[in-house]
Amino acid sequence: MNGADAESVRPAAGVRRGRSLLTRVGAVFLATTVAVGLAAVMLSAEIVGRQRHQDLLHRAGLVAATQADALSGPVWELDDRTAQSMIEALIARDTAIRSIAVFESSRSAPLAESALPPIGRAPETVTIERPILRRGHDGREERIGLLRLVYSTGEVAEATWNALVPVWGLLLLSLLTAVAVLALWLNRALLRPLIRLTQLSRAMTRGEYGSRIDIDRTDEIGVLAESFNRMAETVQDHTRTLEDRVRERTEALAQTNRAIMDSINYAQLIQSSILPAPDTLSEGLAEHFVLWRPRDVVSGDFYVCRPVGDGFVVGVADCTGHGVPGAFMTMTASAILNNVLDQMGADDPAAVLAAVDATVRATLHQGGAARSLTESFDNGLDLALCHVRPDGRRLVFAGARLPLLVVGPEGATEIRGDRHSLGYRQEAGAAPARFTNHAVRLRPGQTFYLGTDGLADQNGGRLGRSLGKRRLREVIARTAGESLDRQKEAVEELLAQFQADRAQRDDITLLGFRVRLAEAERNAGTGSTAAGNAAAVSTAECAA
Repeated sequence: MNGADAESVRPAAGVRRGRSLLTRVGAVFLATTVAVGLAAVMLSAEIVGRQRHQDLLHRAGLVAATQADALSGPVWELDDRTAQSMIEALIARDTAIRSIAVFESSRSAPLAESALPPIGRAPETVTIERPILRRGHDGREERIGLLRLVYSTGEVAEATWNALVPVWGLLLLSLLTAVAVLALWLNRALLRPLIRLTQLSRAMTRGEYGSRIDIDRTDEIGVLAESFNRMAETVQDHTRTLEDRVRERTEALAQTNRAIMDSINYAQLIQSSILPAPDTLSEGLAEHFVLWRPRDVVSGDFYVCRPVGDGFVVGVADCTGHGVPGAFMTMTASAILNNVLDQMGADDPAAVLAAVDATVRATLHQGGAARSLTESFDNGLDLALCHVRPDGRRLVFAGARLPLLVVGPEGATEIRGDRHSLGYRQEAGAAPARFTNHAVRLRPGQTFYLGTDGLADQNGGRLGRSLGKRRLREVIARTAGESLDRQKEAVEELLAQFQADRAQRDDITLLGFRVRLAEAERNAGTGSTAAGNAAAVSTAECAA
C-alpha cells in the first residue's frame, strides 16, 4: 500500500480505532484451536495413561506368576540364599520393581526380601501378591509361601509423555499452518476489499463522488461492493442536481442582490444630494470638517447648513433606524425642516424644533396611541440646530436630545439639548414638548461641534465598551490649536484604533466648524477681558 493509501485509511480525528479484523479473527481462531488441542491432548493423555497402567499390571502379573513357580523349590527347602539371589536378579532386570519379598507360610517374617532405595519424591506404586504353590506326588497343589512385588507407576507417566510428544509437535505445527493460511485467506478475500471500501468512503467524504470499487464476486463482499457503487452513483447524481440548483439560485440571488444594491447605491446618491455641498459650508464658515459614516450604504443621520436672511443655519439630526428605513426618515425630516425654516425663518431655533416636532408627528400619523398593528410603529428624530449671525456676533442653539460643544481659549463647555425627541407618539392630551434657546457670544478662537450619539456609543477596546465622550473630548482638547482637517484626522485615528475589527454599531455624524468673524470684531475680541466662551444672553421657550 502506497503513502496515499496509507493516508486514506487512517482513522478520522476523534474516532477510536480498535484492533484489525484479521487480528480479532486470528485471536478467536487461535484461542479456539488451542482450547480444542488442549482438550484433545488431555483426553489422549488419559487414554494412553490408562492403557499403559493396564500393560504394567499385566506384565507384573506375568512376572509374579513366573517367579512364584521358580521360588517354590527354595521356599520348600527353606533355602533363603537361593531365594535371595533369585529376587535380586529379578529386581536388577526389571527397573519398575521397587521391592520384592518372599514369605514362608508358617512364618510372618520374610524368607528373603530386596528393595531399591527411595530417589526424590516417592512415586505411586501398585502391589502384586502371588501365592507360592508346590505340586505333590498325588498331583495336588499345596500353598507353601507368598511372593509380594511392589511396582512403581512412574514409568507409566514417562511412557505417556513420550507417546504424546509427537502429538504436541504435530498439533503446534498444524496450528501455525492453519493460522498462516487463515490470515492469508482473510487478507485476500476479506480485508483488502474492506480496506478499499474504506478508502473510497473517505474519498466520498472529501467530495470525490466518482469513486467506484471493481470486485467481480457474488458473495457478501461482492454484494456490499455493488451496494456501495449504487450508493456512490446516487450520491453523485443528487450532488450534481443540488449543485446545479444551488448555482442557479446563487446566480438569481446575485442578480437580485445586484439590483437591490444598485437601488441602494442610487438611494445614497439621492440622500447625498440633500446634504450641503462643500461650497455651501465654506461660504459661512471659516473652517469646518464633517465626519459622516453610515453604518450601511445609506444613513439615518443627516446634517444641514443653509444661509438665512441674517446669517446661516447649521444642524445635525439622528433619525430613527439606519440603513434604508433611516434614509427614508432623513428625506422626510430634511424636507420638513427646510419647509419650516422657509416659513418661520431661523431666528428662534426652539420654535423651529417645536414646529418640526408637530409636523413630523402629523406627517407620520403619530398623533395618538396606536390603534392597530399597522399604526404600532413609532418614528422620529433627535436634532441639534444653531442659528449663526456673524455680523451680530451671536449664535443661538436649541437641541432635542443632542448637545452643542463649544471649545475656546478658556476651555470646553457643553450646552445640553432638551430631553425631548421630535415626532414620536404622545399620550392623548399630553402637553406639547417645550424647547429652550441658548445664546452664545461669538469670539475669536472658538470651535463648535455638533454630533449624533453614534460616535460615542461605538463599542471597541479590549473590553468592548463604548468609546464615550471623554475620549473624544481629550482628542479635541489635544488638537484644539490645530486646523479642523487635522482634528478630523485625529478623531478618525481614535475611532479606527478603538473600533479595530469590530462592526460599526450605528450611523456616525460629527460636524465641527469655526465662524468667520469681521476683522473689527476679531480685534475687539482679542482685547476683550470677558471670561467664558458660552455666555447665555437670552433664553426663550417655544411650545409646539
